[in-house]
Amino acid sequence: MKKSPNLIKQGNIFKLGNHYLACGDSRDAEFVSKVVGKTKIKAVVCDPPFGVAVTESKHNFKRLLKDKVIINDHLQSDEEYTTFTQDWIETIKPHLERKNVFYIFNSDKMIFALREGMRNASCKFGQLLIWVKTQAVIGRMDYAPQHELIAYGWYGVHEFLKSKDKSVIIYPKPNRSPFHPTTKPVGLIRHLVLNSTRIGDVVFDGFLGSGTTLLACEQTKRICIGIEIDPEYVQTTISRFEKLTGVKTQKIA
Repeated sequence: MKKSPNLIKQGNIFKLGNHYLACGDSRDAEFVSKVVGKTKIKAVVCDPPFGVAVTESKHNFKRLLKDKVIINDHLQSDEEYTTFTQDWIETIKPHLERKNVFYIFNSDKMIFALREGMRNASCKFGQLLIWVKTQAVIGRMDYAPQHELIAYGWYGVHEFLKSKDKSVIIYPKPNRSPFHPTTKPVGLIRHLVLNSTRIGDVVFDGFLGSGTTLLACEQTKRICIGIEIDPEYVQTTISRFEKLTGVKTQKIA
């Protein structure tokens, strides 16, 4: 990925077509309220840092992006990660529709801490979904992981718009994504969005990364409100959106 001059700063808010993108911390209640406003969120679809220093062994990615790392993805204890999870969920809770849903990507190591964080935030941990990739990820583990976990839950009440679906989702993993070390396939996010939202519904991603959730919402006629703490990834999202749609981004704050 070719880096652009860094003109984006913390606190900036952008309008990308029908979507909103902000540079900041999704645990900052005042900032989140400023970004979301009076809008009510139907679904939270996000891929927060796993707390396992995921880029440490991704040497190919480091060569591609010159040692770019994920902010907040330092090694954390279970207790730290539970608190981290509770904090960002508590921040978004006041903005949820009465019927809502969470899809939260995570790793084997931190899934129990994630569950406790959800429970501490009074959310229902409903089910564990498994994304099976078509190829394994080579790393430090004895068994090369070929899957990621997705915590499926809600706060208060939820609704599922399909009759049924399978808990195991098989979808190809992007090959050496130049955008981000943990980029998810747009089609995978689109699958989740279609299961739990209607056209025009609002989807929130507080860890937007390189913008995959926003692109999935654009393709499915949903509205995305995304927050990303890293200005470089905010710029990447803007570039991907403009390339996909031809629509120019507007800076509104």
